Amino acid sequence: MRPTPPSTTRAAPPAVPVPAAPAHAADAAAPDWWRPLRAVAAREWAQAVQRPGDLAWHGGFFLMVAGLFPLAVRPDPATLAQLGPGVLWVGALLAVLLACGRLFHDDLRHGWLDQALLAGEATGLPLPLWVAARMAVQWVLAAGPVLGVAPVVALQFGLGGWALAVLALALALGTGVLVQVATVAAALSAGLRGAGLLTLLIVLPLAAPVLVFGSLAVQAAQAGRPVGAELSLLGALLALGTVVAPLLGALALRGAVEA
Repeated sequence: MRPTPPSTTRAAPPAVPVPAAPAHAADAAAPDWWRPLRAVAAREWAQAVQRPGDLAWHGGFFLMVAGLFPLAVRPDPATLAQLGPGVLWVGALLAVLLACGRLFHDDLRHGWLDQALLAGEATGLPLPLWVAARMAVQWVLAAGPVLGVAPVVALQFGLGGWALAVLALALALGTGVLVQVATVAAALSAGLRGAGLLTLLIVLPLAAPVLVFGSLAVQAAQAGRPVGAELSLLGALLALGTVVAPLLGALALRGAVEA
């Protein structure tokens, strides 16, 4: 009887535990331009935190413009209810212009804008995307205080309930469009003398549809009529501006840097 040969089957090696992915793996897998884009947003937030008075001034300016208006007219509830939506929208427009009028002027003068464009080219960050990020952060910084104090100011004009909700939604959409237009105007006037006044002259004609549709939406809510058409038009303007405004702003900024 032949002896049984030893088995040649080898035991499986012990399983080696796979190390967990590092916490920064998501950042490493992200595109190269993610970090500079995040740095731009962090810079804007840091400047806002260092100067909280500017944020308070945006809301205070809106409060002053819209709150003092009833003192100049007859304090009749019907008159105030009729004029209130227009006054609130004019105050919101002026507050946004105050925040965005010289958005790129100091960046261009101090050379930060040139460095940002060079960093974007090195990392492949599209300039329109960089401009869109500035617009988004600026909308939060400029429109946030306005949206915070708008319901308080609207109460003295007799707005309440459904009209207040429509006003808040319309302001959220409309101020986004105003910030987009004001940002493009600020890019066009960057580095020029009297940049704030030039921005004002560019924005006022383009802001007229926003003021009209926003005021009509609040008036329709006061009268109990449907507000879907006015809000849809504001949303369409915001969607159009989201596509067009960053491209126009990028062209204007590149021209200002190369000038």
